[in-house]
Amino acid sequence: MTFPSKISRTKKRLSDDRWAVIAVAVAFFGLLAVLTSGLRAVTLSGAYGVVPAEMPVVPAAIDDPGFYTYKEEPQNSLGPTTPAVVLTTDAFYFGDLQAFTSDFAKVRDKYVIRHIDGTPQLTTLVQTMDLWVTDRARHENIPINKALVFIPAGDIPMPIVVEVIAGLRKSPHFQRIIVGSGLL
Repeated sequence: MTFPSKISRTKKRLSDDRWAVIAVAVAFFGLLAVLTSGLRAVTLSGAYGVVPAEMPVVPAAIDDPGFYTYKEEPQNSLGPTTPAVVLTTDAFYFGDLQAFTSDFAKVRDKYVIRHIDGTPQLTTLVQTMDLWVTDRARHENIPINKALVFIPAGDIPMPIVVEVIAGLRKSPHFQRIIVGSGLL
């Protein structure tokens, strides 16, 4: 008597369709994940997807053992008069690179553009820096450097950093944005 009832229970268990429900649910959530990521990729702005930025490195000329006449030379170099922008949660600070390194204690050689309601004033920064760079070149005879050192604070979200880099690249004075850290 126990043998036929065991067979009956086994048949019931094998014919139970719970795996089909689980497979349909997993397939539905997988399709939902693929569609959501595809929709997100389509709706993202293309202007701030990828922005070119550089990390500073120390130039080291390496001799070429095959040709001996070729020697690497850096195209640009950073100096004390290279413009620098520091982004904090409160404001933009800009000035010469020397103002944020060796002359950090001096307050007269740094400029501040405060955020309004927590929103960085990027257009004001770009316009003010354009005026500052041209005025400095005209009155102080400092050549316009096409490189700019950008130093974001550690607690700034990456989308804001990317947006600021893209905004600074719109300026006709800056072709190279070099991302730095360690000053804050």
